[in-house]
Amino acid sequence: MEALTTSRVAEVAGVSVGTLYQYFAHREGILEALQDRELLRAGAMLERLLSEAKPISDRQLAGSVVAELLGLYRAAPALHRVLAVDGLRFAPPERVAAFDARSVALVKAFLGLAGSRIRPANLEAAAFVVYQSVRATMLSYLLESPAGVGDAVIVAELTELLVRYLSAES
Repeated sequence: MEALTTSRVAEVAGVSVGTLYQYFAHREGILEALQDRELLRAGAMLERLLSEAKPISDRQLAGSVVAELLGLYRAAPALHRVLAVDGLRFAPPERVAAFDARSVALVKAFLGLAGSRIRPANLEAAAFVVYQSVRATMLSYLLESPAGVGDAVIVAELTELLVRYLSAES
């Protein structure tokens, strides 16, 4: 969590370190608040995509979700590096498990709206597989920047992975 110093957070937030400590007792508290905020952003994105008036195919919806998720990561890559790398290294295991459980629950609720259009009968397992697959692939892509793989390619490949895994027609 070396990258997440209270001095740097205070500087970016435009407040003093003393003011920051009025809201957070320690760096881990800042990390928790940032994780919560990113989970809320992802949830709001899912809700927005589901509530859009125009009907789209499941493939288009999956592609939109993956593209928007990549957009969330791209908007704050350093933050997501800290959350992914330092958060996993330094956060208590129960905190990481709780964040993942909330994320899986969000995906499960999203999948539950699809009803019979998706193949997996066990939504808990499907949500876990979807969340971990997309998260691991997206983070590896962002951290490694593999040659020959751009944003459009990663969105297309993850969309294909999701559609083939979830589709009742497969």
